[in-house]
Amino acid sequence: MKLGLRKPNQKEQSEVTTTESVASNRLRELCGNDTELYTTMSRLMFLDPKKIITPLDKTLREAQDYEAQGNKLRAEIGYRIAGGISLSTGDVDGVNKYFSKAASIAGDSHPEYQIILKRSSEAVAVARKYYAEFGSANP
Repeated sequence: MKLGLRKPNQKEQSEVTTTESVASNRLRELCGNDTELYTTMSRLMFLDPKKIITPLDKTLREAQDYEAQGNKLRAEIGYRIAGGISLSTGDVDGVNKYFSKAASIAGDSHPEYQIILKRSSEAVAVARKYYAEFGSANP
């Protein structure tokens, strides 16, 4: 029985690193010379949205519950995840709504929220191109 507790061998680590590098490099290419957009996208979007297994509605419900309980950190993270899911599905309104909530909770501690809010249409356009090439959770 395999429990997955062993350390990955060098070949497995190399394959993961190579895949991540290709995805990261492609994101950089899609952003062009726009370092601000690239940095923001690399922090906020999911490079592999297929790994997101929690549905958006559940993520939002949990974020709202945490917010009601006064747990600001978990609420912010929930809204940040919801914004990332919205990026992966090409939902500009969702990107604006959820990253706006995350920004209101986080204050000035995450400037990338303000950048994505100002440039949400550009961000979604880049995300669409990226996910068309690398696969999406919701084709």
